[in-house]
Amino acid sequence: MSEQQPEDYVKKNGAGKYPNAPTKCPYRDCGTNLVMKKNGFYSRFLITKAFYGKVRVRRYKCPKCKRTVSMLPSFCLAGFTYGVEYIMGLLRMAVELGSIKRAVMVWSSNIGSISRRHVNQYMARIRNNRKMIQYGMNQISPENINIGSSPGDTEWTKSFLFGIRPTLPTEFNANFHIVTGKSFMSTQNRIA
Repeated sequence: MSEQQPEDYVKKNGAGKYPNAPTKCPYRDCGTNLVMKKNGFYSRFLITKAFYGKVRVRRYKCPKCKRTVSMLPSFCLAGFTYGVEYIMGLLRMAVELGSIKRAVMVWSSNIGSISRRHVNQYMARIRNNRKMIQYGMNQISPENINIGSSPGDTEWTKSFLFGIRPTLPTEFNANFHIVTGKSFMSTQNRIA
């Protein structure tokens, strides 16, 4: 399958790009090994460098417990309006310029409006998820284990942001989710 694009998720049928139904219910108290059934769509707003608008996200329903699960495309982050590429680019710029304020000014004049509060929130999310991110990166690519050796949170965050530079952020996000079952920006850091 070719790389996912937001434009493929605007139309009702999605040009066949929607993910296949999960073959197991993801809820721990159910875990039924049955193919989940299609259960419609919901729309969500998305902002990336090349796209601004609503995308449709496929829902699936467990035939046993009747709960639903949504399958986000790799360019989306759960709970975030901005796409993976947008967030990572902005955070890298803030680190390169050494100032969130300067990064927001440059970003806003070239790409679109964003607040310092958003950038601080994104940076904090990465720092707070350090253990989970290190675990996921070590599973995806063992050569990145050295990124975990940076002592301070600020230095580690810089290492992380530039350590995944050779990999496309959307590809990293998809691989990270496959390994950990979470987004690297997840609000639930459960890896000890």
